[in-house]
Amino acid sequence: MKYVFLITFLLNGCFFGPVQELHDQIEETYFGNDFINPPTPLGEIESDISIDLEVVWQKNIGEHDGSNFDIFIFDEFLFSATSDGTIKKINRITEDILWEKNIESTLTSGISGDDENLIFSTSDGFLWSMNHDGDLIWKTLLESEVNSLAIIYDSKITVKTTSYKIIHLNVKDGSVIWKYQAGIPPLTFKSEGKLVQSNNVVYLGLPGGKLIAIDSPTGGLVWESNISRPRGVTDIERANDMTSHPVIDGPAIYGVTTNGDISALDRRNGKTIWTQPLSSFYGMAFDGFSLFVTHDTGSIYAVNKDDGEIIWRQPSLQFRKIRTGTLIKDYVVFGDYEGYLHFLSIANGNILTRIKLNDSQLLNNIIKIDDSLLFIMSATGDIICLKVGEQVINDKLKVKNIETSNLTDDSKPNEEVNNSKKHRIFDGDEEDFLGEEVLDKVEKKPTKNKKHRVFKNKKEKGILDWLF
Repeated sequence: MKYVFLITFLLNGCFFGPVQELHDQIEETYFGNDFINPPTPLGEIESDISIDLEVVWQKNIGEHDGSNFDIFIFDEFLFSATSDGTIKKINRITEDILWEKNIESTLTSGISGDDENLIFSTSDGFLWSMNHDGDLIWKTLLESEVNSLAIIYDSKITVKTTSYKIIHLNVKDGSVIWKYQAGIPPLTFKSEGKLVQSNNVVYLGLPGGKLIAIDSPTGGLVWESNISRPRGVTDIERANDMTSHPVIDGPAIYGVTTNGDISALDRRNGKTIWTQPLSSFYGMAFDGFSLFVTHDTGSIYAVNKDDGEIIWRQPSLQFRKIRTGTLIKDYVVFGDYEGYLHFLSIANGNILTRIKLNDSQLLNNIIKIDDSLLFIMSATGDIICLKVGEQVINDKLKVKNIETSNLTDDSKPNEEVNNSKKHRIFDGDEEDFLGEEVLDKVEKKPTKNKKHRVFKNKKEKGILDWLF
């Protein structure tokens, strides 16, 4: 018996220890609190375009861990939750708290719901349902903790557990209808990985760069496809999860992975339409024409939905913990770690204005209401109601550090942006011009110079060249 114990101990030390260490390295690398790279300083915005912004009200709902505590808005009411189990109903117009309940259990996700129900989960593995008056309807014990926001569709609830089991429940009583266990690699990111549903199909991104479609009535797998394939030698290099929610657009669905590509797939069969090398942890915003992707570094890309071509890139917010954008009017809006909210032009990525709302990180749950109101939540538990007014245009937009090009590789922080359109190439006695997109494919990185001379077949002079 003692030999069995000794062998078990050694195996734990040789296998589980290194695996856990690799997992911790991944978490520290991508989700640690400290900055690996220094945040890009905010430069002065040289613009004659102003946007009328007004903080209507601000209220602190209590401390929480700030990971994925989404707020739920229905009609004129706002429902919020904190980590300690406190749930509040707030009138979003008057900011009055209508009721407050504490369920005395740690919450692991924010609140979702419909016109009758509020759905949330707790660390002890329970899924809860309340009505809009705060009365408990039911709670169901699941097999493991739920770490993503529940979705409600056609009187059914679908959730994902930390073990990547998809569970479909009846919204009336919490009874389980079906379960589906997705296959996952040994090392994954600890992230919420939101579900989306449309036309009786549930879509979910998985570790390993995969996207799956599940038939909602039966729980059967419709298809499984690769957004991108793992690259590299070590387990850390090959970690390539889809940590953000997919985006649905008619017959197409878009997904992006943490260490690979952004792809468009055919929703009917999962076949790839196009793929572009671009990575993101936080996902995309979509206006019907372009995908606005937050790169791993914090640079923001606009991608054409039809072919994946880069429309513009905005690098001025690198390493400021920029997350998913929110679309309002003609802007895409991003919050950063210092509590700034940045307004970018959808057309060209220019930063039009910014406003300081808090002293802490603005979270990944900015909600738009009526094309004029934004609700923002900070890491310290402040909910802010911001009114977005009209803009006044007096002159041409002049914003520094803007790059509009077909780059696919992210540049280094504090690196100047190249705005030149043509580059000279000398080939013997002939001179020609090379488009910027072609040079980018050759060099794979932006350059500091406005003009670049490229000499083909140029040889160093030898001693005979000097003599003759």
